[in-house]
Amino acid sequence: MTHTNNLFRIETKQKAALFRKMITFSILALLFMSFVYMIYWVGVMSDDTIIDYTGHLFTPLASFLFPYDDTLYIYRNTSMVLFSLIFPMMLMYYLIDKTESKLLKENREFIERQEKNKLKLEEKNRLREFDIIKTYSICLSLNYKNSNIKPETKKCLNNAVFQKLKAALNSLNKNIRISINDVMVIASENFEDYDRVYGVLLKTLAKIQKILNEKHNFNLIPSITTDAYQNNDLMNLSDIQKRHYEIQNFKMENRALTSALFRKKYQHLKHNKFAGIPIGEYISSDKNSNETYELNVVFKDLSKILASL
Repeated sequence: MTHTNNLFRIETKQKAALFRKMITFSILALLFMSFVYMIYWVGVMSDDTIIDYTGHLFTPLASFLFPYDDTLYIYRNTSMVLFSLIFPMMLMYYLIDKTESKLLKENREFIERQEKNKLKLEEKNRLREFDIIKTYSICLSLNYKNSNIKPETKKCLNNAVFQKLKAALNSLNKNIRISINDVMVIASENFEDYDRVYGVLLKTLAKIQKILNEKHNFNLIPSITTDAYQNNDLMNLSDIQKRHYEIQNFKMENRALTSALFRKKYQHLKHNKFAGIPIGEYISSDKNSNETYELNVVFKDLSKILASL
């Protein structure tokens, strides 16, 4: 289409230039002929015998223009007619300029409309990429530095921590779903309220960490991953948990991370606080999985961040 538009502009300019050359040549020819006829009229008025030798050259046009005039003034009048024809020729020159400008302007406006429509379509498609990202999940797992904690004790302790976090998050009265198992999963369609949910999670977790450290001498090691999903196709709890632990196998424990898909939607909504910094792609080495994770780190040392809140 661009090639066609460019070709139209080139052809229009070439044709206009050709017409202008033809008109310019015609104007010069009319001027010359008008001048010659005027000189000829002056000559024959001085010596009418000139007609005997040159009349066959000048009389045909003069007689054509003035068939009922047999005086010598037809040569002067012919000169004046030829000269007067210059003005419509100049008008034609002006009209060609105007027509060329109009055609080029219309073509330019047509191209601009095409470009605008193309940009609108591209923008619509771009926005659709974000619109289909409907849901996010926050997955939290807990570990402890104390090696003497029994698995049963750890499970009970984790459940107690998760229940406190759930109570704090439910107090927001937000449309969030919370699932608790070996990990805690928070899911919602409201990306706009993500910062509040994430902020409450961090602050509550910071208070719990302080209590566990001061009263029970437990050093809490939390890990958080945030992911996003298209068309409300939220993964089930076991899949979210599996992906979370696969990411932990990349030595990502005690970090807060986000996926590329989540970051894409989150930043599209003009949020940056918990977007994270890209740290590259990681490929799972699991025999049953060959999944690639494009990750962003929000906090490198999550325990340290919680201690500062």
